[in-house]
Amino acid sequence: MKKIIIIGAGISGLTAGIFGIKSGFEIEIFEMHSIAGGECTGWSRKKYHFDNCIHWLTGTNKESDLYKVWEEIGALENTEIEKFDYLYSINYEGKTLYLYSDLEKLRNHLLDLSSEDKEEIDALITAANDMKSCSIPTKKPMDMMNIIDYIKLAKSYGKAGKHVSKFDKLSLEEYSMRFKSPLIRKTIISSLPEGYSATPLFFLLGGLAAGDCGWPRGGSLAMAKRVENKFKSLGGKINYNEKVKRIVINDSKANAIELESGKIIEGDYVISAVDGKKLLSDLLEDKYKDEVFDILYNNPKDYPIHSSVNLGLGVKCDLSKRDHSASFEVEPFKCGSKYVDSISIKHYCNEESFSPEGCSSIRVNIMCDDYEYWKELKENNKELYYKEKEEICKDVISRIEKIYPEIIGNVEVTDICTPVTYERYCGAYRGAWMAFDKKANVKSIVHKGKIKNISNLYVGGQWIMSPGGLPVACLSGKWAIQKICTTENKKFYFKY
Repeated sequence: MKKIIIIGAGISGLTAGIFGIKSGFEIEIFEMHSIAGGECTGWSRKKYHFDNCIHWLTGTNKESDLYKVWEEIGALENTEIEKFDYLYSINYEGKTLYLYSDLEKLRNHLLDLSSEDKEEIDALITAANDMKSCSIPTKKPMDMMNIIDYIKLAKSYGKAGKHVSKFDKLSLEEYSMRFKSPLIRKTIISSLPEGYSATPLFFLLGGLAAGDCGWPRGGSLAMAKRVENKFKSLGGKINYNEKVKRIVINDSKANAIELESGKIIEGDYVISAVDGKKLLSDLLEDKYKDEVFDILYNNPKDYPIHSSVNLGLGVKCDLSKRDHSASFEVEPFKCGSKYVDSISIKHYCNEESFSPEGCSSIRVNIMCDDYEYWKELKENNKELYYKEKEEICKDVISRIEKIYPEIIGNVEVTDICTPVTYERYCGAYRGAWMAFDKKANVKSIVHKGKIKNISNLYVGGQWIMSPGGLPVACLSGKWAIQKICTTENKKFYFKY
C-alpha cells in the first residue's frame, strides 16, 4: 500500500486523508498545533465558548453536490443545520435593514425602506434568483475537466452566467451607487470586505435563497472534530505538535518530509495543505518558483487578503431576543493602526453549550488589514501589544453598552485575537482567515494543485482558489487525492 504524507490537519488535510484512505492509501498527517481543524476552530474561556470561523456554511442544502462531500467526510453527521430567516441586520442612521433569505420577503422589505429604488431592487432580486442555480464545481478540479464537463457546468449556471460577467466588472462600492437609499448602499458595501467585486454578493443571496447557507449546530470546532474523528475511525494517523521543516526532494520527486526535530518521514506522495507562501518559502526553501502563486502573492492590490481583530465576550445576561447578528455604527475608536467606526456583533444564544443558562457568548468582528502593525508590536513591545488589546476590549464594551445596556456590569469574560494570533496558532499567512479576494475587473486565477518540476507533490488548502474558505479547503483536499489516483491509475472512491 502506497503512503501519502499530508502537511496540515485543517479541513483540507483531513478531507484529503479521508478520501485517500477510502481510495486505498496509507495516510499520515503532521500538524503543528495541538488540535486538528486549522482555522475551523473555536476556544473556551472559563464558562464560555467563542467560535472563530463559520459565519455560514455553504453546502448545507441536502440536494447540493457540496453537501454530498460534507457528508462523505462526516462534517455534518448527526448534526442539525440551522437555516437563517435573515443572515444579519444593518443599523444605520436610525434605520435597520434585514438581509432576509427569502427573496420575496427581502424585496418587500427593501421596497418598504426605499420605494424610490424599486427598479434596482427588482433587478437585484432577479439576479439573486438566477444565482440560486450556481454552485462551486465539486466532482473534479477544473484542470481535469474535458469539453463535455465544461458544457455541463455552463448549462448548470443557466441565466447566472450573464450576471457574473456583468457584476464581476463592478466593485461593491460602484454597485451600491445605483441605489438612492443610504441604508441599502451601506448594506451592500458592508456585506463583504472592501474591494470585492459585486458578484459574491449575488452568490451569497442566491445561496441563502436556495437554503444552501446554514449554521451547523455546535459550531466550527465541533465540525472540525467530526471530520477528525471520521479520519481516525478509518485508521488514519495524526501527529500533533509536529512542525514540518521541509519537504525532501530527491531527483525532482517529493518522497519525504523533515520535521523540526530532524526526523525524516518517508512516503510515496506528499500533499501540502498549508498556504502557498509557507509551501514555497519554508517547505521548499525558496528553491522553486510558481507562476500562479507569484501573481497572487505579489499583487495585493488585485488580489488582496483580509484579517480582523475578533473579540469574545462572555456576558451574564440573556441576549436571545436581540438580533443574532447585527452591524452598528459606533463612536470611532483606535484598533491597531486605524480608527474604526462600525462593529459586527453576533451572539450564540442558539448554542446552549456556548454559555451557562441565562448568559450569552458574543463575538465581535472588527475588519482590519494592518498585519504589519500587530506583527511589529508583538515582536518589539509585548507589553504594549497586550495593553492595546486591553484598550480595544474596553472601547468595544463601552460602545456595546450603549447598544445593549443590559450587558452593563455583566461582562464576565473577555478574549481578543489579532492577525498575529491566527498566524501563531494556525500558520495563517498574514493572519488571514480566508484566501485571496479578487478585485473587480481582475481575472480569476485557480491554482492547479501542482508545483512545476516536482513530481509526487500536490497542493491543497483554501489558497488555491478565490475566495477560499471551508468549501475550497475541503474540495482541494478531495481533488489532490483524485489527481494522485489518476497518476496511480487507481479508482478514486466517492460513493456519489
